[in-house]
Amino acid sequence: MVGSSLHWPLPKQGKYEEAWQALVDAQKFGLIRTIGVSNFLPEHLERIIDKAGVTPTTNQIERHPYFHNNELVECNRKHGIVTEAWSPLGREINDVLTNDTILSLAKKYQRQPAQIINRWNLQNSVLPIVKSSNYAHQQANLDVFDFELSEEDIQTIDALDKGEAGRVEGQHPNDYEEFD
Repeated sequence: MVGSSLHWPLPKQGKYEEAWQALVDAQKFGLIRTIGVSNFLPEHLERIIDKAGVTPTTNQIERHPYFHNNELVECNRKHGIVTEAWSPLGREINDVLTNDTILSLAKKYQRQPAQIINRWNLQNSVLPIVKSSNYAHQQANLDVFDFELSEEDIQTIDALDKGEAGRVEGQHPNDYEEFD
């Protein structure tokens, strides 16, 4: 296996340190090459790094124009952890792909709204994890390396951040319990 990731910290269950140690052990035995986490906040990261002495390669987090999660992005950067954005285009519950600001930038750059958002993430050193079963959308998701957003346009997207109010409802890592 190439890599494995611990999906949610599930702090109410109190087992994420133990689960992280199991991944560390699997890596030491050569069963997996890389290990990462998803949805780990700074306090979760500090605990597993301090306890196991091993830093995750990646931390896949919620990040889109309405929820930047900058504190966590900076924590990841400080530890040398690659930040991956899940649902970087928002979800059907928000209008990020039809937001007037995003549409205006898409027109300016002659790109699709998703390409503007993916480029914004990349220019912020965040890897967007996108999915699509539509071939044209897959191609567009890959076609983001031949242009750059201006600093002013990045700041325009940055202004869309709603803080915690922009987070997907019910998915805060301190409260979310996948297996209640």
